[in-house]
Amino acid sequence: MILEMSRIRMLGPIDQLQPVLRWIQDLGLVHLAEPSETEALKLMGLTPEQEQHVRGVRRVAKDVDVAIALLGEPPPRSPRNAIGLTLPKAALIAGRTRRKLERLEDRRRNLEEERALLLKFRPFFATFRKISESSLDLEGIRVFYLVLRDDGRQELRRLRTALRQELGDGFELLTQPSESEQAAMLLAVPAANGAKAEQLLTEAGVTALSLPDEFEEESVGATVQRMQARLEELPADLAEVDKERKSIARERARDLARIQAYVQDHLATIEAMEKAAVTKRAFVLEGWIPNAAEAELQRRLSKSFGGAVEVEPISSEEWAGEPAPVVLRNPRLFRPFEAITKMMPLPKYGTVDPTPFVAVFFPMFFGIVLGDIGYGVLLGTISLVLRLRSQSHSTLRSISEIGLACSLFTVVFGFLYGELFGDLGHRIGLHPIIFNREEAFFPFLGLAVALGIVHIVLGLVIGAVKMFSGDKRAAIGRGMAALMVILIALALMAAFGMLPERFFTPLVITILVAFPILIIGEGVLAPVELVSTLGNVLSYARIMAVGTASVMMAVVANRMTGAFGGVVVGVIFALLFHLINFVLGVFSPTIHMLRLHYVEFFGKFYSPGGSKYEPFRHWSPRENATEERSE
Repeated sequence: MILEMSRIRMLGPIDQLQPVLRWIQDLGLVHLAEPSETEALKLMGLTPEQEQHVRGVRRVAKDVDVAIALLGEPPPRSPRNAIGLTLPKAALIAGRTRRKLERLEDRRRNLEEERALLLKFRPFFATFRKISESSLDLEGIRVFYLVLRDDGRQELRRLRTALRQELGDGFELLTQPSESEQAAMLLAVPAANGAKAEQLLTEAGVTALSLPDEFEEESVGATVQRMQARLEELPADLAEVDKERKSIARERARDLARIQAYVQDHLATIEAMEKAAVTKRAFVLEGWIPNAAEAELQRRLSKSFGGAVEVEPISSEEWAGEPAPVVLRNPRLFRPFEAITKMMPLPKYGTVDPTPFVAVFFPMFFGIVLGDIGYGVLLGTISLVLRLRSQSHSTLRSISEIGLACSLFTVVFGFLYGELFGDLGHRIGLHPIIFNREEAFFPFLGLAVALGIVHIVLGLVIGAVKMFSGDKRAAIGRGMAALMVILIALALMAAFGMLPERFFTPLVITILVAFPILIIGEGVLAPVELVSTLGNVLSYARIMAVGTASVMMAVVANRMTGAFGGVVVGVIFALLFHLINFVLGVFSPTIHMLRLHYVEFFGKFYSPGGSKYEPFRHWSPRENATEERSE
């Protein structure tokens, strides 16, 4: 459900503005809004000095954010009050720590790049050893380090031919296979023919590696020795960088966390001040608060400020043009499904929160599609592990609890279908209670379409009820659309013998009578909308299609056991196929059920465009991370 909100106005002497803002921030319930300006009441702006101060605070915030990111680990929880912390001190600590960490990061990056470059030359080391063991004199010789893919034999032949034509026997080409899909080659030519050899390499399409600058002037033997020695040194250098970073983290992580909270709260207070309207002697603050918290707000404000600061509710007529922020609040059982609702734009204030309906239909549809005891138990186990390892109020916790609900329905419908890893349930004595999905395509299709009728009609009824308080004509039209869907479904059932044939004629007459009322309510496009709605109902046939595909794949997996020469091999292939089917059976229903909700169901009543409830409160890294993920 969407919580009812109240708009309130707080008035007090101008010298109490800062204490009141601090009190509101501690309370963490008021979503501040700009009051309307009058001739005597003006929004509080910032002076040039204050704007310069804000720029300085933002620089400190940038420094501390970068420093915490470079630490590579979440900062410890910071205390709410930053006793003894001033902005100059915070700027000094944040700036110095950021610069230290940036230098460390630059060093680490350079070491990683150096290691990556040297690793490219490691396949050449064996070739270097060949040279040192041979009698090849490299005085006055230019050496090229070449890389060739294993399938590059044609380029190698072309290179050898070109070198022999241009240089005769004046070159040496040594090849060393590597562990990767590339071969390392070393080409030695007289220095006088270096430019010509370089051109031939380009024409042959062979890549030549360039030595790092510090190795350019050394001999081949010295190069390999230094490269090997440097590769052995690099892990210790990287460990030293990591050790220094951890030392800084031990020394400054808590300070950085305090500074981050301090500057973010400071910036939030400045932004809040800009939403205050003032006269020479008084201030006015306006904001939104949940209805249930209004009395507690007044009580606590009176206790803290006596009669110096007053709170008064603002009538709905005054804020009719400005929608209230939206807060979704549902019972604990439904709350995880807010994650599905919040994937869409928030509903407008005063409309319907679809979360309770999603909580009922989404896991049920999922269970109807997957409908297997074995897969349901497996999904429930995975979801339970994720729940135990996730943090409270996190997105992962919500997903895990949705998974548990889906697994429960999957097991229930698995018993109804008599399925345990496909037809294995039938083999061990499980019998279908409603129907066997391997054979009952039309009953399954009928169930899917019936669910579609219920879902779509429910969406139309919800839309009609919400419209009735405003546009009654449109509400009647929406209600008639729901009635038309039911009448058409009943008429078709009578036509196909699922209802007594005598019902057909009265139903057709009722449809013809209701049709003009539908056009009056929804306009001349009502027939088009009705056809579209019926198409939405047929979209629910995907429940049958995806569910049938899932059970058929499970049956195929079971039959693999005897399809191979050995039982063990067959069982391995069957398990692998079941695993693939399980993964598809989790993701495919999820995607299709989301589509049925977002497109077919929500389209009948959902009104997006609500603004997010963002109360003025103390900053915390966990809430900030949650908000970033939701965005």
